[in-house]
Amino acid sequence: KHTNVDTFIVMRSLVPIPCAFLETFALGEPCPRPISWFGLLTILMGAVCYASANRGIALGGLSWMVLFIVMMPVDGVLIKHLINTSGLNTTWGLVLYQNTLAGVFGILCTFMVELSPPGAFEDVTSRLSTGGVHTWLPLVLSTVLGVSVSFFQMSVRKVVSSTAFMVLGVSNKLLALLVNQLTMEANGSFLSISGVVTSIFGAVAFQQTVKGRGIAQAQRPVTAAQKGSGKAMIAMCIGLIWAGVLSAQDSGVPVASHVWTHT
Repeated sequence: KHTNVDTFIVMRSLVPIPCAFLETFALGEPCPRPISWFGLLTILMGAVCYASANRGIALGGLSWMVLFIVMMPVDGVLIKHLINTSGLNTTWGLVLYQNTLAGVFGILCTFMVELSPPGAFEDVTSRLSTGGVHTWLPLVLSTVLGVSVSFFQMSVRKVVSSTAFMVLGVSNKLLALLVNQLTMEANGSFLSISGVVTSIFGAVAFQQTVKGRGIAQAQRPVTAAQKGSGKAMIAMCIGLIWAGVLSAQDSGVPVASHVWTHT
C-alpha cells in the first residue's frame, strides 16, 4: 500500500542479515563466516541494483518497513525454536499445530474485520450456497495448496537454519522475477536483469559456504534452547501491537477508540 514491489524485494533481501545476528544472539548459533556475509551482502546489492533500474526504493511507509525488517527475523527464529522444542516429531504434527493456531485467529479476525459491516455475513453465505462449483472449487484448491505449502515449509525448516530458510525464500522471489523479465512484459534492461542475477549468485554463494551440516542449526538440549524463547515472544507481541497501531493510523481511526472497538 505504501511502497512498491521493488522496495519489497530490497527489504526481503535485507532480512537474512538481521536474521543471522538474531540467530546467534537468541539461539546461540555460530556467527556466519566472512565468506557467508559476502553472499548475504551480494543478495542485497543485487536487489538494490534491480530496484534502481525500475521504480526505485519508495520510503513512504517507513514505519511498516522497519516493522517488516524487525519482525521477519523474529518470526523465522521463533518458528525454528518452536520446531526444535515443541516435541512434535512428525511434519504433519507441525502442520496441524501451525494451521490450527492460524485457523483460529484467522476465523476470529474474519468475523471482527471482514464480516463486521452490515450485510457482509449474509452476502458470504449467499455466495457459498448459490455459487456452485465455481465458488467451491477455488476454495478447495486454495486449501489443498495451502496445506501443501505448509507441509513443505515445515519439512525445510526442520533441516535448515532460520537464515538459510530466509535466503531460500528470497531466492524463490528472485527466480520469479527473472522468469518475469525474460518471458513477460517486464523491464528487461541489462541493469535490471544483472541485479536479479547478482542476487541469485549471492544466494547460491551463501548456501555453498554453509553446505553440509553447517546449513542446519546444531541440536542442543531443550533447556538451553528455551533461553531465547521469552525474548522472541516479547518481541513478537510488541510487533503485533505495533502493527495494530499502524493499521489504526492508516484507517484514520484514533488508536484508543480503534482498540476499544475491537476489544
